[in-house]
Amino acid sequence: MARSLIDRHRRYARMNCKEVLRETQLEEMEIEQNTISRDWTVLHEGRRFFVNFTDSDGQTLALCNRENWQIHEETEDGIEEFGAYVFSDSSPEERERAQKNTEMIDKLIDFCLAHWENEVAWEMTENMEMQRRRLEG
Repeated sequence: MARSLIDRHRRYARMNCKEVLRETQLEEMEIEQNTISRDWTVLHEGRRFFVNFTDSDGQTLALCNRENWQIHEETEDGIEEFGAYVFSDSSPEERERAQKNTEMIDKLIDFCLAHWENEVAWEMTENMEMQRRRLEG
């Protein structure tokens, strides 16, 4: 069984995508939706932030009642949403804190975008390539 799977994988590697779909009878299948989600844990000035980016070309529960970017902070009380909300009755101190949080959110997003593809992702890709080469014999 394992040998036939390896042989089939080798044969598919030499074919183009349409030929593989025809041979495997997967022509009826189609991608209905793609969802991309990426998570980072960021340490900044002794504070720990959990940053998530999620986007989809269709509806997904992961994006209900939220934006694409979601940031939480680890505090003494646990993990809390890191927000920058200002209400009409917010005090000047709350407005100042919200402004500082907005600036921090921008920095965290910039940092995460700059590290979208990092050494961990490259290492995982290399490991998958090594596994593929082992299957090919």
